[in-house]
Amino acid sequence: MTTATLHDSVAAHRFVDGLTPAHIDVLVGMARFGEYPAGTWVALRGDAADTFHLVLEGRFAIEVAAAGRDPLVVATVHPGEVLGWSWMLAPHVWHFDVLTLDHTRTIAIDGAALRAACRGDHDLGYEVSHRLARVIASRLEGTRLQLMDVYGQPR
Repeated sequence: MTTATLHDSVAAHRFVDGLTPAHIDVLVGMARFGEYPAGTWVALRGDAADTFHLVLEGRFAIEVAAAGRDPLVVATVHPGEVLGWSWMLAPHVWHFDVLTLDHTRTIAIDGAALRAACRGDHDLGYEVSHRLARVIASRLEGTRLQLMDVYGQPR
């Protein structure tokens, strides 16, 4: 795929909505298309978290292992959403296992390069951090609801 196609795909993703054209250009400079067949483990808990994904097609299951139980899917990531926030926070390791449920396509962004860009441009850092905080809050709420369903507690 061409750089123009990559730029258009980044610019069209919901996560970057409202970013300046200059900030979008920064993201494009550290991005590539990623593709994963269904049933692929994209990350395992404890692996180095070095990539941030803007999901274009397909779904990812975010799972947590519990002693004496089958893995629990705590979130499903869909097109238009993002996968990964651990690349931003030390120690930069995945906290969950991630499995593709379908054939997936993403825009994979180099986490170390994005961290450096955010340190160098505080406006970009604020925008990315603010957006990631919303993702983390949403995932925590989803996990809370999922665990209440599993353990039978009232909402």
